[in-house]
Amino acid sequence: MGQKLFISYRRADSTDFAGRLHDNLSREYDVFFDTEDGIGAGERFLNVITKSIKEADIFLMVIGENSAKEFKARESEEDYVLKEIIEAKKSSCFIIPILKNGIKNIEYLPKEIEFIRGLSYYEFSHAKFSLNLNGLKREIEKYHPKIESENFIQEVIYQLERERLLVLFSQEFTPIESYLNRIKGLLSTKFNHNFYPISVPLYVEDEEEYFTSIAEDCGFAMTKKINDWNRDMRKRLKSSSEPLLLFVEDIEDGNEELDKRFATSLRNLKNRFNHFHLICVGKKGLANLVHGEGHLSPLNSSKELFFPEDGFKLGEDRIVQQFNTLGRDTKKTTM
Repeated sequence: MGQKLFISYRRADSTDFAGRLHDNLSREYDVFFDTEDGIGAGERFLNVITKSIKEADIFLMVIGENSAKEFKARESEEDYVLKEIIEAKKSSCFIIPILKNGIKNIEYLPKEIEFIRGLSYYEFSHAKFSLNLNGLKREIEKYHPKIESENFIQEVIYQLERERLLVLFSQEFTPIESYLNRIKGLLSTKFNHNFYPISVPLYVEDEEEYFTSIAEDCGFAMTKKINDWNRDMRKRLKSSSEPLLLFVEDIEDGNEELDKRFATSLRNLKNRFNHFHLICVGKKGLANLVHGEGHLSPLNSSKELFFPEDGFKLGEDRIVQQFNTLGRDTKKTTM
């Protein structure tokens, strides 16, 4: 039946909605929904839940009107919904937060699941249920089952430990969001509070605006220039020997000169601090930072991996074809 789904919800405010979601999705997918599927007599509730999450490809996290209040109220007691989300984070299943009935965001989340704020949300309402349902199905169909992606994801984790500086390439129009969210979920657990997802500001030519945006992603308050960012990041790395990871996306449409200066700074940090780790995600713009100036390219020392496409790994020949618009001899850009 394709992807396996797990629906997580609060009984306090989302039982009817989650049940309706289950009834419709179960016509096409293998869906675990605790009240419908049932748990046999003598079975331990958490054991069944944990097993079902580990087997799931996609974890649908329903966020209702009282979700934030419930997380807050249950801080000092057992919270099964929190346990489900933590287990989904440990697993390689893809998490889709579903905001129902006009909720735009969730006001409070326990520290263990703050990573959810960085995920793409899907809005749902009773009034447009059928329309939203069809949209959700289209999103579900984009994501490869774990059996197709697990090798790539594990390779990313393995190479990051060995090399500390990775670039992840994809082709144009290749859906990679499911991979990114699974990888970020695993790495946010591994690096805990030292995991920093960074979105390079798009079409920004002003240095102050560019590095202020990046600094905010890193939690720096007064950073406005590249020198400020270098200073603050070095200070942070000197203050602790715990591994730190920057996960840099959206480098495709950044300012070429500012991207180059930022990338050079990242390379220098990697060379200076053994506990600094970096992942950059992109296509042609990123390839230029890796190969555009030969051995002088700021990211030329990085380990390169390629997002799978249609069940096979994107190899060197095809990646060269994709990046040939760099205007360089492909012999020089072969990876």
